[in-house]
Amino acid sequence: MPFGYGPAAKLVALARRLQGDVRLVFVGEGSTLELVSRTTGVFDAVVAGNPAGDAAAPWLRKADAVLTIMDRDAGDAAARASKPLFAVDSLLWMRPEVPAALRGARIYWAQRLPDAAPCDYEPRPSWVGPLVAPRRGAPRPRRGLVVNLGGSRAPDDRRRLFGAYARIALRAVLAAGLASRFGRIDVIGGEQAIAALAEEPADPRVELGTLAPDDARERMAGAAALLTAPGLTTTLEAFLDRTPTWFLPPQNYSQWCGLRRLRAWGVAEGALHWEDLPGAPRLAERMPQDAHARIAPPAIEAACADADVAARLCASLRRVGDDPDERIAAQSAFFASLGSSGLDEVASALRCFFASDEMRSRDPEALFQQPMPRSPAWTS
Repeated sequence: MPFGYGPAAKLVALARRLQGDVRLVFVGEGSTLELVSRTTGVFDAVVAGNPAGDAAAPWLRKADAVLTIMDRDAGDAAARASKPLFAVDSLLWMRPEVPAALRGARIYWAQRLPDAAPCDYEPRPSWVGPLVAPRRGAPRPRRGLVVNLGGSRAPDDRRRLFGAYARIALRAVLAAGLASRFGRIDVIGGEQAIAALAEEPADPRVELGTLAPDDARERMAGAAALLTAPGLTTTLEAFLDRTPTWFLPPQNYSQWCGLRRLRAWGVAEGALHWEDLPGAPRLAERMPQDAHARIAPPAIEAACADADVAARLCASLRRVGDDPDERIAAQSAFFASLGSSGLDEVASALRCFFASDEMRSRDPEALFQQPMPRSPAWTS
């Protein structure tokens, strides 16, 4: 599995739809492992490691199929083991092509967005609606401000960026007077971001935390206002939950493209984008990964270290909380325009596959028969 809250949230939601029909083993690392490890009762086993690595190999040999949420290593591993591959991609709309490692998927589901004209991708994807689960908990009274920094973890060579992003965001929130306005601020994010903020001067009005996907969703859904990094999964969850949502600048290339679109669609009014700044690079959609990886991270890190940028961000955040009902109306209407749940469509197709004649001959207990290594227990 790749890094981040979005893949973890989608995977957990899909796994819940397949429980009782399929034995489910999670293999992953990074912040996706961190987040999945905080979710209990969903997977039959949780394995720490790269899907193409040694820890995954014995599980892969006995598996019936591989499901990946945008992870290319899992696609390579499935091909080498001659296992059926199913792939889910919420970001194909901004990619120049289907990643080579995932082109062998039996079904390649891709989340569609308005006015994102499909390219002539090969293989042809199955375009689906929002890859967002319905909220599990009952609505509750809203209070406070939640600041979501995202659940991603940076590679070793980009850890400074995540720390710098977290610090400029929190400092701007406090300088904008949002603690006085809302009375309480919950800041949530991955361990790297929260660790960076733990080194900042303590403020009794601010609570820091890293949460499981379910808990993060409930915390955001219970907020009077949400200020979030513009990751697509969190954004669509908030729109579905009717949480009035404001946006921080992007922290990676997909968010760079995503926030530009959210502003164009009229659901991110007032959000500061790094490309608003003088001399900022223009990053087009569908750039090759090696190209945007050379440009976006250093541009974002430089912006986070600029005092003038910090002042502009602070000024933009003073509007957080204004006219929440208007914002809810626009954002929930946008979500409704995306169509029916893509996760339901994916889960239905997977259940059909496991009920097919091809799978009926398989031993349903094969994955857990001995000899099999013990999966490490990951709890937190």
